[in-house]
Amino acid sequence: MSQRRTLILIAAIAIGALASFLVWNYVGGIQDQAYNDAERVKVFLVKEAIAKGTPGAVAQASIVQESIPRKFKPANAIVSLDDIQGRVAKGDLVANQVVVQDMFVEPTDPDAHTSNADTLTKIQNKDQTTYTLNVDDVRGVAGLIVPGDYVNIMVLKFKEVAGGTAASGDGSSGSGGGTTDISSAQARYLYQKVQVLFVGTQSVGATAAPAAGAPATPVANSGLITFIVPVGAAQVLATIPPANLYLTLVSKDYVPKPTGEIDLSTLPSDDPAILTPYGPDGARSAD
Repeated sequence: MSQRRTLILIAAIAIGALASFLVWNYVGGIQDQAYNDAERVKVFLVKEAIAKGTPGAVAQASIVQESIPRKFKPANAIVSLDDIQGRVAKGDLVANQVVVQDMFVEPTDPDAHTSNADTLTKIQNKDQTTYTLNVDDVRGVAGLIVPGDYVNIMVLKFKEVAGGTAASGDGSSGSGGGTTDISSAQARYLYQKVQVLFVGTQSVGATAAPAAGAPATPVANSGLITFIVPVGAAQVLATIPPANLYLTLVSKDYVPKPTGEIDLSTLPSDDPAILTPYGPDGARSAD
């Protein structure tokens, strides 16, 4: 009986040892796989946003070397910053992206360059086009307009223009007769709150942001103002003689509203309810 118990004990020990070995081997395999996936490897990360078309040599200043778990490393990740030398960013890169080979292409690749047409994004779900107006300082807000501003577009001698009569620039009627009163000029708003896309060749976003509280600095070639507008609005603008168009700057918070015709049979200053452009109390009410 004692010998039988001894054999059973030996068999139990052997089975336990075998089971332990199998469990240890299985767990060890899982750990090896886990450790392999968790092993940290070198990659290059975008530290700061990189714009489309940026040369690799310039982009390096915005790229840092980091280590991440192996399982998160893309197969085509660059292994050295030399991999992007002589190449340019194919698209806009954002912070914390792992830099891979496909992000930088040859400078001749058309996909790496931003077209001005890319700025013609839809507005109110409508396709947009451009209309360029050449204005002098008087009609163009003294050259103070910058890309991204909003303007109201005013038509001088609206009745003559709408009636198809060419208006001269000296204040006389295009039909040959002189103006009979102030209201014959009939300045009216054609469109309100039109967005300026370019001033000269300077686009929205290309001008440096002004210091807090400081106005934006006008850019060169400010006589050429390019608007972003729907196709129909461009056709309307093209029908008006440029000499009859005046721009007035409005704030980004300006709310367009119908204005109607202005009655100048009585001058505003003769009307006690008007007196000043801001009403009878003026721009600043008395304390």
